[in-house]
Amino acid sequence: MKIWIRKIHLWLGLPLGVLFFIIAFSGALYSWAPEISTIIYKEKINPQNIPFVSVTKIVESVNNALPKGDFRTVYYRGPSLATQVLLYAPGTYYIANVNPYTGKLIHLQDMNTGWLNNLKKLHRNLLLGDIGREIVHWGTLLFFIMVLSGIALWWPSKLSRIKNGLTINWKARPKALNYNFHNVMGFYASLILIFIIGTGLFWGFKVVKNTFRSLSNEQSITYDIPTSNVNLKTNNLHNGFQIMEQLGVRFRKDFPQHYIRISNPHKPKDPIHVSIIDKSQKDSSVNHFYFDQYTGRNLQGNFEYGLSEKASIFTKVNSLAYDIHFGSVLGFPGRLLAFLASLIAASLPITGFYIWWGKRK
Repeated sequence: MKIWIRKIHLWLGLPLGVLFFIIAFSGALYSWAPEISTIIYKEKINPQNIPFVSVTKIVESVNNALPKGDFRTVYYRGPSLATQVLLYAPGTYYIANVNPYTGKLIHLQDMNTGWLNNLKKLHRNLLLGDIGREIVHWGTLLFFIMVLSGIALWWPSKLSRIKNGLTINWKARPKALNYNFHNVMGFYASLILIFIIGTGLFWGFKVVKNTFRSLSNEQSITYDIPTSNVNLKTNNLHNGFQIMEQLGVRFRKDFPQHYIRISNPHKPKDPIHVSIIDKSQKDSSVNHFYFDQYTGRNLQGNFEYGLSEKASIFTKVNSLAYDIHFGSVLGFPGRLLAFLASLIAASLPITGFYIWWGKRK
């Protein structure tokens, strides 16, 4: 069996090594996107003992810099980070970082430009749009087969030899050291890569997600749609961003250790959507609240996205997939493990090619 497994491992690795390297290496770098964006987008600010400025003032500041921008959300991230504003524009969208104490615009970023955003596109679609996305999805599937075949090749025929597969002989000659590194580090990384790649397949192939949707009985659940009462449109409380401002003050007080995202309704029946996000930014632990845009009344119902503890099995897994893919499910240690595993994964096509080239000669 190992003869055929070795052939499969080789036949997939040689022609697809460059693709594997690009996906893995770009993913490893992008795992630090939160820290990188804090630096390049100038998100750090000095905390002050004064109240935040109003939503109206924040939006006015952003509109002066981007008159064509369509204000969508305001995102409060505590006293020492800039408040973020999401704006849509024709063909793209922007993130504006604003000083919450003064309302002054710090940085405006077109999210379709810049090296960090291009790094994300490289990881997702090789900068080739929809065609590249399909290539990445199928490449991910083949990479999953590579990982499984690599584990099978690593597995010792005798348990007494397992120690050799878990340690690297750093004193070995270059060719033996390269083989040893590929074998040992590849095995350690594969224990994490199985989860990272598996979540990529969950996103990339609708059949995977729809199968789990059926198995979890998600299709039998009827969800309510949070809706504002348009008959109360003339209510006195409905005054621009007044209700958004009130909700911002309330939730920042009630959840001082969390990030608060508040949406700006665009349709008459749209609610104001408030998301409560912990500082680790785990997608699976976000709590969602909805309010009537005319009265500020808290809307109740069986919503698809509500309190995280009451989410359906499918919704929990769907959110957890994001956390697992980036390692944030285990906080900073998890992200570090995901980074190291992806970095090792990027090295495997290189060390594997060197092994093949040495045997070929």
